[in-house]
Amino acid sequence: MTTTLDSPMTARELRSSARKTESHASRVALLLRAAECLSLERTPREAIVAALAPLTRHLGIDSALVMTQAGGALTVFAGVGPVLPVGASLPNGGVLGEVTRPPMQPALREHVVSRMRVGSHAALAYEYLLPLRLAGRCHGIVALLGERGARLPDADDQAVCVAMATMLTGAVATTNAPRTRATNTQAMATITRLTAREQQVLSLLPTGASNADIATRLGIAPGTAKIHVERILHKLGVRDRTAAAIVAANCGLQP
Repeated sequence: MTTTLDSPMTARELRSSARKTESHASRVALLLRAAECLSLERTPREAIVAALAPLTRHLGIDSALVMTQAGGALTVFAGVGPVLPVGASLPNGGVLGEVTRPPMQPALREHVVSRMRVGSHAALAYEYLLPLRLAGRCHGIVALLGERGARLPDADDQAVCVAMATMLTGAVATTNAPRTRATNTQAMATITRLTAREQQVLSLLPTGASNADIATRLGIAPGTAKIHVERILHKLGVRDRTAAAIVAANCGLQP
């Protein structure tokens, strides 16, 4: 009986094996870093932003966001890069609806113009949407946005993204708790400080509308829209449009 010994690995095979081992180690380190961020940061939003940073670096992209689901809309909860501001919302339809409804599967789309990016950055190499699901319920999505020239995530990268989405779900789920009657009453009391026109303007801020966009929608001059926004910020006691958009979202204002 002849015993056949395995052939020794060639230099090329050794290099390939070393690269795979190094790649696997980097992915494990990424998830460990994200877990550390989620446990150490002070607020869910800060934790999510910190956890997204190593993932975007690993994928070689510059933007990602997390959106929470409420009713028929998805609202931006946290983001990095040139994306919609916190508080901005999108209808939960089309591909977003496909991701958030059963069977709640990720969707990787190539060569798209994304509604989640702003300005001249909307044309993407890919848009990777993953559901944030827990106990059979979808709490929102994480969107990874690869700008032009970005490499598509391979199977191993996609597995890391799915693991990251699972980790982020816990931070997001706590923000989806139903609002109490007291919270709603307080929010509506804040809104009553505004005139009817100012409430119209405020309702458009979560969509990421600029002063020019608001002017077009309401049939007023851009300068007038700017004045309305400034008065809204003053009456609400907030510093910027993003904070005002969050107030609008909390009050359930719709355009």
